[in-house]
Amino acid sequence: MRYQYPLLNAEMPCRDDVLALAPSKAVPLLAEHLTQCGLSCFLDRSDAQQRLCAYGLDGTCCRRCLWGPCRVSEDKPGICGAGPALVVLSNHLRMVAAAAASHGSHAKARLEALLAVGEGRAPGPIRGVKRVEQLASALGVPLQENGSARPAELVAGDLARLLYEDLGKARPGPMHLLEALAPPECVEMWRGLEVMPTSTMSEVFEALHRTGLGADSDWRNAALHELRLTVAFFWGAVVVASLASEMLYGPPVPAEGEVGYGTLADGQGVKIAVHGHQPGVAEAVLAACEEPELLAEARSAGASGFDVYGLCCTGQELLARHGVPSLTGILGQELALATGALDALVVDLQCVIPGVMPIAEAQGTAVITTHDSNRLEGAVHVPFDVEDPQRTARAVLRLAIEAHGRRRGARRYIPATRARARTGFDENGILAAFGGEEGLLSHMRGGDIRGLVTMVSCNSPKVPYERSNVVLARELLRRGILVTTTGCAAHALLNDGLASAAAREVCSSGLRRALERADLPPVLTVGACVDNTRTFFLWQRLAAAAGVPLWELPLFYVGAEPGNEKAVGMGMAFLAHGVSVLAGYPLPVPVPTARPKEGGALDDLVRVANPVADFFASGVAELLHARIVVEPVPELAAGAIQADFKRKRQALGW
Repeated sequence: MRYQYPLLNAEMPCRDDVLALAPSKAVPLLAEHLTQCGLSCFLDRSDAQQRLCAYGLDGTCCRRCLWGPCRVSEDKPGICGAGPALVVLSNHLRMVAAAAASHGSHAKARLEALLAVGEGRAPGPIRGVKRVEQLASALGVPLQENGSARPAELVAGDLARLLYEDLGKARPGPMHLLEALAPPECVEMWRGLEVMPTSTMSEVFEALHRTGLGADSDWRNAALHELRLTVAFFWGAVVVASLASEMLYGPPVPAEGEVGYGTLADGQGVKIAVHGHQPGVAEAVLAACEEPELLAEARSAGASGFDVYGLCCTGQELLARHGVPSLTGILGQELALATGALDALVVDLQCVIPGVMPIAEAQGTAVITTHDSNRLEGAVHVPFDVEDPQRTARAVLRLAIEAHGRRRGARRYIPATRARARTGFDENGILAAFGGEEGLLSHMRGGDIRGLVTMVSCNSPKVPYERSNVVLARELLRRGILVTTTGCAAHALLNDGLASAAAREVCSSGLRRALERADLPPVLTVGACVDNTRTFFLWQRLAAAAGVPLWELPLFYVGAEPGNEKAVGMGMAFLAHGVSVLAGYPLPVPVPTARPKEGGALDDLVRVANPVADFFASGVAELLHARIVVEPVPELAAGAIQADFKRKRQALGW
């Protein structure tokens, strides 16, 4: 049942809308196939949950103590006396705290792997030696001892200990990465606002304390702590996780490959999808697939070897570093299992939904969990051993081989949808293609490239699946705006073919010329969700070369289909650095929107806002030089970004 969100200028799609509007032709085929098999997916469960609670949608449902829950409005405060502004801000602050804990878990897992190599407890080598050297120079870690170069493993171990402090120290003191790498103008701004953080864990701790019953009741003061937490989230968790991966496994290298459900039809091996956010599991599995003993066992089970695929952000990691085909993002994981092609689904951290289990059981697919914080009822658990990752990988592959033997002759339903893609970009690869910072800035000053947008975040059932990401990307390219992307948004754009050279035909003539000279596709995938750092460092280098702060450049962060707290936190992180944010539908911080006027004409709207809404839409610009824009219609969202870029280009004299 399609309907208007209560009090919000957006529309809830139903299952039929999604099947009609999804850009991927595979989605309706696989969803209908599940129905024919007597199985459900997120589309069916979403319809069953409608209508959604209006208080929950606009962030005024308060469940932070045992007196409630309270449905709060201006004329009906909560039992404790909290008004809607305090409830909205407190709920949002807790969402950002959850985001920091989530990406902090990514950082912790990767630092443990880095430290294990640095201390000689786990096999090396360190593949990202240049990144180790760069960070050591920035953080004052010695690269030499007694006139000789120190082994990269020892330097990496020292760096891991320093980065652990940024993630987790409790006593006040500077954060190493922030002081060394953050834009000086941003640091000056944060000092002026008195929001310099201690560490990610410390600010999460404080956020939960402040939002308890009877604690901080001044929403403006809580908003300042949210900003402090956001800075800690980015520099103590997100950047740490991304850089730790680059030290361990090296940076990505641009390469050609194929993506999409149709790639599951290739090969006759044991088919394994690796899913989640922790690249250590995927790297170990990929290495074990080459071991002669395991290859022989696979052949004994009737397979030619192993065929590996990626889901979610682990899929982006594998695609960027190894050219392993990526399948889909968070809402497509059930559809990937619906193909019946997968012998095993191996999961690590986060974004693995319970809905996979009934489909996996029906298909005979083995589901294997590897981290205790991501257990699934009914799955086999094989704990990831950071000191001996190959032991874990061998156990996982043997379970997949067993499943392959049981599933021999199983029915498959694989839509013939696939796309070519050029992936594996980071800030260095992008700038090298354009001839450095000045080369890219020249295209921007001359108007061939009107601005830069990064499209990130998840998928959401609140909009037709993947449509907002795909339509908005195409509209931006048509307007001459270059796009980078990560995570689940990247899966949508990859599968739509926008990461291939052939997609240049979508672009404006100027953007097409610039991309042809640089030999780049119009959408540049830069990795997993934590690898938004690569877009950030690209923009930071451009701002430094142009001699202006980030907030003066034509830049925009876009979360067209945000689906969890991590998406909220990442948007806030870019906002904290002076980059405006576009949300594809109203989040539980109701930035000013509109609702139809009762008894009025169809286009007769009434403004809906509260003090927090006004703060994020305009008041925050006085503090951070940036704001949050909400626009559910992707074509209109592209126009809003284009208008913002036009103003900025005029101010720069471009």
